Amino acid sequence: MTWTSRIRLLASMLVVLVVAALATYQLNETRGVAVSDSAQILAKSYGVGTPYSGLVVDQLVDVGDEVTTGQQLFVIDSATLQYDVKNGFARTSTEATQIDAEGRLVVLATGDGVVTEIASERGTFVQSATQLATVQRADTLYVQAEYTLTPKEYARVADDATATVVLPNQRTITVHVSEVKVETVAGSAQAVLTLTGGSLVDGAQNGLVSAGTPVTAELQLDNDGVVTRTAASVKTYLGGLFR
Repeated sequence: MTWTSRIRLLASMLVVLVVAALATYQLNETRGVAVSDSAQILAKSYGVGTPYSGLVVDQLVDVGDEVTTGQQLFVIDSATLQYDVKNGFARTSTEATQIDAEGRLVVLATGDGVVTEIASERGTFVQSATQLATVQRADTLYVQAEYTLTPKEYARVADDATATVVLPNQRTITVHVSEVKVETVAGSAQAVLTLTGGSLVDGAQNGLVSAGTPVTAELQLDNDGVVTRTAASVKTYLGGLFR
């Protein structure tokens, strides 16, 4: 065998080894990711209600308005309230309500946020315990993602595991697992994960980062095998060479 043939054979072997190594690395990386069956961005919210029946004589907010704690939202003229005030049964103010100078009930916001629904408008007669509006609490966005995992995959879900959220525009944000709920169905783990992180800023990415947006959540599983450790060592070595 000539030296030229030997060099060609060696080069061919090296190419095969590199291709095999890349394929093994890619397969290993794929095994380290679980893709959600479904996922969407959600937010915590609270209902705005009234402890007294009466006529809504003033509606001070609309859907989309930002509100702050203690802000006046609705004014209700209530005969029941006036009776309680006259007889000393009513409290002049609480975290959620106060009584104005005319003896009417003023309903207040109990937390910062954005009004997402108005259930009772000005001119509506409402019963006690009626929900008047819904407010999405500020800075409470999270991702709820559902996964079907094998027992081995579920065992590789680490505490505070990282997940990549893919938005409809294919941009990504990084979040972490904060809560896991799971039940076993037909031998598989049906897991519902709550994902949170500082990158979930309401209105970011041209409004795509907002409650109700459907997304894909790629969960990073523990992948501490020989291939992973070798790849990490190679990356560290190459990183040192190019510093």
